[in-house]
Amino acid sequence: MQFSIKTLWNSKPITDHRPVQITLSTTNDKDHLSIEIDAPFFNDPAPISKSLAPAPYPELWNYEVVELFFLASTTKHYLELEFSPYGYYLVLLLNDRRKTMKQMLPLHYYEVERPSSDRWIGRAHIPRSLFPAHIDQFNAYAIHGQDDQRTYESLYPATIDSEKPDFHRLELFQTIDFNSLLNIGDKDGDDWTNH
Repeated sequence: MQFSIKTLWNSKPITDHRPVQITLSTTNDKDHLSIEIDAPFFNDPAPISKSLAPAPYPELWNYEVVELFFLASTTKHYLELEFSPYGYYLVLLLNDRRKTMKQMLPLHYYEVERPSSDRWIGRAHIPRSLFPAHIDQFNAYAIHGQDDQRTYESLYPATIDSEKPDFHRLELFQTIDFNSLLNIGDKDGDDWTNH
């Protein structure tokens, strides 16, 4: 599956750079979702960290980042994945709207390459244990810039009269045939248990 983020958070078209491209597929072992992000690189300041990338980073949404959300609309369980062009990432398991159940979970595979000065490609493998059962909706976002130049982009945006960006508006998510990528079954993945 391929997606292009062509609009700002409020439905205005992006006109000053090429869109972020997201590709979702299944790994050869059929046990992980493969994500590839091909995005413009805006050269925002990197997160300051004692950990070498790739590594989880708290509040990564405050930096240049691409975010993917996978929602099970019947339970309101959703997985938020954030990826930085500097090799950092953030994994959050959420319930309802913004209720964090777990965060800072590790990924075994995330790599970034920069084929040019204005482009980055991120590749990640997400284990089935991180996904809730019955995923049927999806949204994706890209954020860059600083202070009053901060820019928020959305695959499935809010209406033009919306007041401010809010990436946890679950009603804006759109249908995805997630089972054609990765069949989770009827129970949430292992990382959702024992909460």
